[in-house]
Amino acid sequence: MTACPVNHLMTLENFHQGAPYSLFRELRQDKAVAWEDENISALGGHWNVFSKECVDKVMKSPAIFSNAGGPRLEDPPKAMIQGANVSLNLMDAPLHRKNRSLVDHAFKPAAINRREDHIRQIAARIIDEVIDKGQCEFVGEVAQRLPLAVICWILGVPETEKKMVCDLANTMMLADDPDFSGGPGESFAAQAQLVIYGAGLAADHRLHPRDSLTMDMLLAKDDDFQLSDHEYGLFFLNLIIGGIETTRNSTAFGLAELIRHPDQYQMLTADPALIPGAVDEIVRFRTPITYYRRTATQDVELAGEKIKQGDTVICWLAAANHDEQFFEQPERFDITRCQRESVRKHSRSFGVGPHFCIGVHLARLQLNIMFEEITSRMCNIQFVEEPKQALSVFVDGYKEMHISFDKA
Repeated sequence: MTACPVNHLMTLENFHQGAPYSLFRELRQDKAVAWEDENISALGGHWNVFSKECVDKVMKSPAIFSNAGGPRLEDPPKAMIQGANVSLNLMDAPLHRKNRSLVDHAFKPAAINRREDHIRQIAARIIDEVIDKGQCEFVGEVAQRLPLAVICWILGVPETEKKMVCDLANTMMLADDPDFSGGPGESFAAQAQLVIYGAGLAADHRLHPRDSLTMDMLLAKDDDFQLSDHEYGLFFLNLIIGGIETTRNSTAFGLAELIRHPDQYQMLTADPALIPGAVDEIVRFRTPITYYRRTATQDVELAGEKIKQGDTVICWLAAANHDEQFFEQPERFDITRCQRESVRKHSRSFGVGPHFCIGVHLARLQLNIMFEEITSRMCNIQFVEEPKQALSVFVDGYKEMHISFDKA
């Protein structure tokens, strides 16, 4: 068994400035898969997977590496992984496929593209509200607002309840940051509250039918299988978290890197056709969700290491996105990378395998639209102060980013 050369890799000290990409590079070059003893969970130890090739082998093999233990290192409360309380991101086949089939159609490119005009209107209004001020706190006033508005609009969440939903999502995802959460217990409580809220939203839709994805999901059937209010609540949890986190964090990270690379910002203002490729590079360069957990269902060998049944396996998506075997000079931010490399094919920010992000097309569309708005309407963008990193091992994101700018 190869031991991880860094003791307690998954501690906040290693993530104060976001995912430690240089450390991941050293660890990956030493060993693609390594065991780490730890005392921060009840597991006693886990395997770290640092190479893209091995991450793919794990996440594409759900029969061998189960998702049922949850996506994080910490074990969720037993009530959340048993019986009728299991959400989509805790399911394995065939239940996962059966549930996901109820909403797949709503997130396909054709369905998402029909919403493009309204998403553009939302993005334009968001920029309208800050453009004349010459400065803003970008995360809260811009980056977070678009994905929150879009996912709540799609799901039929009332305007007056958006902030509450967003606050619960932040509490759940940023369990390590005292600005958002009091720790894992409060995080899991917020998760339970989101499920309860989603169930209530479903009940309200049944009483007051309206045009929304929630209504579509409640009416959808697959071999006579139809969602109950509680089952919809479990779906709602996944859709809200997925709908907010990646887009918010990537919008802020992307603008931050473009501020640090003004020549690349000028390239986008001069040629908006470069924006889709830039978005792929932004999402690769800073991975919004740093890892996913899997649990071995049988003894198996991976990269020469003997993983035992029941062992916890941590797939570092952030490390895979900087794997030198697939990306040249991966720690260099380059919006033209996609002209030479298969960035979208090899990036793992949206996962891989059966749990590949259901909202990937929606996320990319929102990012494309927001950077079109920004690059066409803002110039001379500067940091007022350095962005503040949210404290988390699981989520990589800024919690504050004060910027100044001129109106283009």
